[in-house]
Amino acid sequence: MINVETRREQIKNTWQNFITTGHIDSSIRPVIAESWLRCQASGLAPNKRMLNKAPLHIIEKELEANQKLIATCVPSMRELNDFVHDSGFLISLASKNGMILHFEGNEIDKKAGVHVGDLWTETVTGTNAIHLCLVHKKPIQVFAHEHYLSTAGDWTSSSAPIFDENNELIGVLSITGEYDKVHSHTLGMVVAAVNAIQNSLKMLKSLQAVVISDSYKTAIMESIDEGILALNNDKTISHINVNAKKILKRTQPIDLIIGQPLKEVLGLEHPLLDKIKKYFQPGYLKMHVEETFLIDQGNFTVTAKVILSPDYQITGLVLVLREMKLVKTLVNKMAGARAIFSFEDLIGNNRLFREAINLATQASASNSNVLLLGESGTGKELFAQAIHNLSENRNGPFLAINCAALPRSLVESELFGYAEGAFTGAKKGGNPGKFELADGGTLFLDEIGEMPLEVQGTLLRVLQESTVVRIGGKEVIPINVRIIAATNKNLVKEIGLANFREDLYYRLNVMAISIPPLRDRNDDISVLTQHFLEKLNLRLNKKIKEISPEVIWIFEQYHWPGNVRELQNVIERALNVADGSTILPYNLPGSLLVSCKDTEDISFTSIRQYEKQLIIKLLREYKGNRTAIARTMGISRTSLYRKLNDYNIKD
Repeated sequence: MINVETRREQIKNTWQNFITTGHIDSSIRPVIAESWLRCQASGLAPNKRMLNKAPLHIIEKELEANQKLIATCVPSMRELNDFVHDSGFLISLASKNGMILHFEGNEIDKKAGVHVGDLWTETVTGTNAIHLCLVHKKPIQVFAHEHYLSTAGDWTSSSAPIFDENNELIGVLSITGEYDKVHSHTLGMVVAAVNAIQNSLKMLKSLQAVVISDSYKTAIMESIDEGILALNNDKTISHINVNAKKILKRTQPIDLIIGQPLKEVLGLEHPLLDKIKKYFQPGYLKMHVEETFLIDQGNFTVTAKVILSPDYQITGLVLVLREMKLVKTLVNKMAGARAIFSFEDLIGNNRLFREAINLATQASASNSNVLLLGESGTGKELFAQAIHNLSENRNGPFLAINCAALPRSLVESELFGYAEGAFTGAKKGGNPGKFELADGGTLFLDEIGEMPLEVQGTLLRVLQESTVVRIGGKEVIPINVRIIAATNKNLVKEIGLANFREDLYYRLNVMAISIPPLRDRNDDISVLTQHFLEKLNLRLNKKIKEISPEVIWIFEQYHWPGNVRELQNVIERALNVADGSTILPYNLPGSLLVSCKDTEDISFTSIRQYEKQLIIKLLREYKGNRTAIARTMGISRTSLYRKLNDYNIKD
């Protein structure tokens, strides 16, 4: 084995011969030879001084971009420096762009001329270990005059690439020293240090993932309405959110609660402890991993979910806590207990109708009871929903109950609920009534005039006291419910007939709003017709463009016993039977035509005369095209020819 000095001289002679003749001896490693050729081809002077510092703004940008790499590498670099202390070595860290980011060493940096910000790229400093390591992505050692620049001939560098957790090359770690002090294991030390650095990067990545995951978990836990309480298998608290603290009536900071035994946080007598103890007992049937139960004293429900390990051992328990108010809200949402109409959905400019809307708008600003008076089909529930959606209770439930549709035997249980065991077939745990479910919102009592007299007294008491007691129960339940009642009856007359309680009437009749029938809103017929045409075209996927003036005229003559609801139904029928793009009188039900208010104006003769004039008009419009005329009128060609003959119409 040749000694270091002999090896250095051999390489130096080979290097000098290459510089002079361009010939490279076969004893030079290919990786070095290829680098020499590239340096020569680039015109790099072999005797160039290693002045290779980057501009200050580039250095600052590179240091900022590699903060994590530097922070991770520095501890390993210092540990390595302590190991080779006083051996004359310089330990350096370079970026993936070949810039020195950090170094550790004594006086060696002054001799070697190494500074933070130096660029160790081949085009600037010739053949060097840092650049070759970046190019070939593997550890390498460059000895003495294997460096292309003569000024680097006294040094030997050992470099190893650093890869991140995604196997991307992010930097190079190097040990540089005088050629005669380099040991055969120097490169191995660098590789070992890089392995430690890469393990640190992986650990840092994993730690960051845990921190991010924990941040997401905390954000999710704090964004939901329910309380979340997680327990380890020793019943210590691992997680708890603010809502769980509120439901459990705890005041300690969350940081002080986490890690504490549940019994110490809640107290030994808390009913929740008794409810969950079965989950932690040996032999618990693990297939039952989720169930819900009620904590009566706390007025909340708990859903318990057992957490199992891969080998089906209980590792913890997650408890979802819901206040009873929230449970009721969820039930109402699932049952569709919400108002969808607003005052913008009340269509019409009639003076009486606008007065009703103005009064309803004023009623929205208070919590007083409202009594809506009007015939069937005038839109009483739309008014009720609009009032609710503009009131302070708009975020609460809106429940509607038709007093006439309920059997007399069920009215009380539907309104006021019932306790467990109240009657044969009563649900276990009882059942809340509409007043409880509407808590914080609005209860719409439609057709209040049909309510049985024996129930009216109970209703009056509930309205007076703002409390309800379930049938068969004893608990007095406070409620905050806005009452809107509606009727198509004359309640004063019903009082005289002993069908309605006078005291209940005055309790409900705080703000009475009379909604006019459609026959008193003739000036709204046109706008309502257009509104329903657009709405129903969309719902039925139709393309009817207009309603003929003759149909509007017929609508204005009709007395509309079914009011706005009947008008909508008539237009829907017409859209379904019309073949053309216009709704014509023939598309209307015959019962509507013969029931018009002014029978002389809409007589059979009048209809025939209108039909004749329409055919003449369409003949001109379609230039005699019988098929187009029949399609527009919604009749067959045979029927059209018969009418042409009946009316003696010639082209």
